[in-house]
Amino acid sequence: MTKEQTQEALVAKRIFPLTGTINWNLVTDMEKALFQMCLEDQKRKVNLLIDSGGGDAGSALGAYDFIRSLPFDVECTIIGDCHSATLTLMAACSRRKATKHSRFLFHAMRFNPDYKSTEDMEEQMRVRLDQHKIIFNQCMDVQSQAYGISKEEILKMRDVGERYDVRLTTQQALEKGIIHEIVEKFDFFDPAKAA
Repeated sequence: MTKEQTQEALVAKRIFPLTGTINWNLVTDMEKALFQMCLEDQKRKVNLLIDSGGGDAGSALGAYDFIRSLPFDVECTIIGDCHSATLTLMAACSRRKATKHSRFLFHAMRFNPDYKSTEDMEEQMRVRLDQHKIIFNQCMDVQSQAYGISKEEILKMRDVGERYDVRLTTQQALEKGIIHEIVEKFDFFDPAKAA
């Protein structure tokens, strides 16, 4: 089975694997697949399988807004890593699950500045810094609301994650409200539970 055939089979089952670095290309691929699923059925839920070490915070916010605007529930299952910007994207999901040995890392968010070498580079940097502060605050708001954790607590977890690479276990993520459930078996292949 080719990569394209595998992708088509997963989309037919209303599953999208969101793996790798969160960036505009990955988000665009996800949006296309979810649009296709929406055209086929506007009520049946979709499952994201997430394994990502993070990525661009702006891309994650865009994905968050997109997922929240869909007419059906989007559930996710973390199957490995859920770090940084991925925590913002995951916050959009109506139900958040994780396998037993998944890992969650709050740490400093990455931004892609893309400066041009012109005479006003200093001004570009100032404007970009202001934009990044806005994105950072929006990510903090999204995570705090979705997980029921204060911004102060998220900043503490981020500081510990950044300094010492401390990752939350699945059990700790459950206790903090980051996920709703620990799974041992995927239920999205079961027709009775997929509806």
